[in-house]
Amino acid sequence: MKKWFNLLILSVLVFVPLQASAQSNITIQPDETVTVGLDSTFAPYGFLKNGEFTGFDVELAEEVFTEMGVDYEFQSIDWSMKEAELNNGNIDMIWNGYSKTPEREELVLFSDNYVEGRVGVLVKQDSDIQSINDLEGLKVATQEGSSQLEAIMQQPGLVESLDGGRVITFSSFNEVLQELATGRVDAIVVADLVTRYYFSQNGQAADYRMLDEDFGITPTAVGFRKSDTAFVEEFNTALNTVMNSDVYDEIEGRWFATLGGDEAADEANMLAPLLEAAKTTLFVFFVVLIISIPLGLLIALLEQRAPTWIKAIIQVYVYVFRGSPLLLQLMVVYFGLPFLGITLERVPAALATMIINYAAYLVEIFRGGLNAIPQGQYESLKVLSINKLTGYRRVILPQLWNIVMPSVGNEIISLVKDTSLIYILGLDELLKVGRSLSNQHASMLPYLYVGVIYLALTGIVTLVLNQIEKKLDY
Repeated sequence: MKKWFNLLILSVLVFVPLQASAQSNITIQPDETVTVGLDSTFAPYGFLKNGEFTGFDVELAEEVFTEMGVDYEFQSIDWSMKEAELNNGNIDMIWNGYSKTPEREELVLFSDNYVEGRVGVLVKQDSDIQSINDLEGLKVATQEGSSQLEAIMQQPGLVESLDGGRVITFSSFNEVLQELATGRVDAIVVADLVTRYYFSQNGQAADYRMLDEDFGITPTAVGFRKSDTAFVEEFNTALNTVMNSDVYDEIEGRWFATLGGDEAADEANMLAPLLEAAKTTLFVFFVVLIISIPLGLLIALLEQRAPTWIKAIIQVYVYVFRGSPLLLQLMVVYFGLPFLGITLERVPAALATMIINYAAYLVEIFRGGLNAIPQGQYESLKVLSINKLTGYRRVILPQLWNIVMPSVGNEIISLVKDTSLIYILGLDELLKVGRSLSNQHASMLPYLYVGVIYLALTGIVTLVLNQIEKKLDY
């Protein structure tokens, strides 16, 4: 039986990525609102500021779609799932500093280039490193899944010559820059345009220098489904019209400052957007909490008296959802189910997955609590001819809550933190907005705020749970 379960899970894990990588036949229909997919943490190309999307790509998109007379909307996505989002029709294009590389050209249809940037090596001002050859034996970092990483990998023998024979990668440019600032790496490979923006925010340009030698120029374009050739032709006409106008120069000058500036940007109010994002976190927390606890209890009670075949189904359910990561379950439900004809919006997908996942854990907790109650009490209810509903309500459940409350409390506190996993569906929860602010302001301070808010939330939950346990402790 266990082998069969493992085979089933393996099939799902293999099937979904294969389907997600397949080319889609979906096309943009005339007069429909097009959806632009972007990583809302990727400043300065596209990011959230005071609840609104802004950045170089966002302003350029507004000009291009105005030229085309097309309605548009922006949709936050997780960058690692961008091609899957495009192919299953959740978005119509990827527009967020999307570098054109041979590997990506096999997956999407690119528009004309709208900006080009140099991929270079950034070191500290007092570093002895003068060329790419000097990186031998040293620690080098860059952003994971980026065109900079691809540029490094294409250099024969370079990766093997580095310390540990690998490139150290991080999820955002800000984290990469912090590695260089703290001296944990000797050099970082970065995009020149993004670097300019960061130094315009933190005023630290004088502390670093770019090597004269680089990895070449990387063009940036918009990625469409390969089936949208007609729309892309019309798009390219509008894009080139905007690029040949003064508007393009104004937008470019506004977002890409000259490397060498040493004036830090004004400190912005970071707390307001974090508190706004905390509403999403709290919404998911309360909905999952309110539904998963009674659901877990009902399933545990059903399992106690159900026929063998129903018990087997429940055991399969618990095994699958306890035996696989919640993050993977979110990805399968949102990105995999559309290929089976079941499409859920982002919020319902997040809520449904987390409810089912947490209910599985709670089933086991309640099952253990029910088994801990002496069997003689169940038999006494029968002997005394006490109605089952009354017996459970007056005798069994009060004891059950007393037994399971510490374990249920641990699950509730875990739920507060697990809400951060919904970022994979493109939802702007607390931690994701903190990352966006960190990139936007080239500062790690937002992460400190995020930590304080999480501690405050778990502190409140802990106090409430303690009060409930005192009430039950009779």
